[in-house]
Amino acid sequence: MEVSVAVEQRRPLRETPAQRFGREIGSFFTSIARMTMLALLLMPVLLAAFLTVDVPVRGFDQNFDVETMKPSHWLNLGGLFMALGAPLAILYARRYGGDEASRAITAAWGLAAVATFAELSYLAPTLAAEDFPSVRFVIAFVASAMIGQYVAVSIYDVIRGGGPWWRAPAMAALFGFGAHVVVYFPVAYWSSGAPWFNWMVADFAAKAIIAFAFLPVYWLLQKSFRPLSGLGGR
Repeated sequence: MEVSVAVEQRRPLRETPAQRFGREIGSFFTSIARMTMLALLLMPVLLAAFLTVDVPVRGFDQNFDVETMKPSHWLNLGGLFMALGAPLAILYARRYGGDEASRAITAAWGLAAVATFAELSYLAPTLAAEDFPSVRFVIAFVASAMIGQYVAVSIYDVIRGGGPWWRAPAMAALFGFGAHVVVYFPVAYWSSGAPWFNWMVADFAAKAIIAFAFLPVYWLLQKSFRPLSGLGGR
C-alpha cells in the first residue's frame, strides 16, 4: 500500500498596494537624497569656478617665450576649479551609476545658476559693465563644462567593469575633458583672431595631467565607493 505524503506548500506573500507604494516612495526619496548629496558636493566647485573665471593663472607665463601662448591668455582659475567637477562625477557614477550621476549634475548646475544669479544681483550696484563676462563666453563656459561632465559619466558607465582598474576612470576623464575643450574654445574664440586652436591643445594637455593625477585618488577611494549591486566595476 502506497502512502501519500502530504506536503504543505506555502504561497509566496503578495505585496499589497500599500506596501508597493511605500517601497516606491522610499526608493524615490533615497534617490533624491543621493542626488542632493552630489549636487551639494558639486555646487561649491561650480560657484568657485563662476566667481574666479576672470582670474588668469600667471604662474607659468615665464616658461613660455611666445606671448600669445602664455597660460594667462587661455588658463584661468575658474577653469581649474571646473576641472574638479568631472572626477567628482566619475566617483559618484562608480557608486550609483551614470544615469543618477547625470541627474545629479543637472541638479547641481541648476542650484549653482540660482546661487550665481542671486550673488550677481546682490553685487550688481558695485560692479561696472566691464566686470561682467560676455554672453558668448558664458555660453561657452557653461555648455562646455556641462557637456564634459555628462560625457565623463557616460563613458565611465559604458566601459566600467572590464580591463585594469584604471582604464574606466582614465578614459572617462580624458574623454570628458576632451569634450569640454572641443566645445569651449571654438564657441568662445571663433573669428576672434586669437590662436584658439593652440590654446585648446595646451588646455587639454593641462587637463590630461589632472586626469592622470586623479587616478591615485580613485584607487584610494575604490573601497569607499563600491558600486551598488548590478552596476559592475572594480
